[in-house]
Amino acid sequence: MDGGHTGRTRDAPTGLRRFSLADFVVGIEEGWPEGDIQRWIVGGLPREFLALSAADQRKVLAERVPLTHTKWDALLAAMVEHLARLHGHEQPAWVDEPERFLDSPWVLSPVPVIRMEALMFAPAAFLRHGAIPDPRDLDDRGGERHDWAPRP
Repeated sequence: MDGGHTGRTRDAPTGLRRFSLADFVVGIEEGWPEGDIQRWIVGGLPREFLALSAADQRKVLAERVPLTHTKWDALLAAMVEHLARLHGHEQPAWVDEPERFLDSPWVLSPVPVIRMEALMFAPAAFLRHGAIPDPRDLDDRGGERHDWAPRP
């Protein structure tokens, strides 16, 4: 993963950085390692989103994210749907595009126990899209109000 990239782009007139969901497809298009893409969407996106004002969050949600035609489209849509619900916003229409759903569930972890817990405890948006992270990766740094999986 590009260590200095924050998921933001530069606005030409002001030189200030602006958050955009479309930035999260950069790593996919550039062929970053899967672990880096996963951490950026599951961990980085919620933290970047939480830092925005409610008005800016609504603006960001309205911007349709371009499709990559990969499994990451489902994970990104699920995360955005989850964040919209978590922060009291309407779900953006683009997350319901058929290309943003997987035909069979993709549980991100290869570890059997974590896979089972992911299927049992993942928030609804992830189950709906079929892209299911370890629910323990969803934490309060992104505004989570729940522990999604039992702690050992």
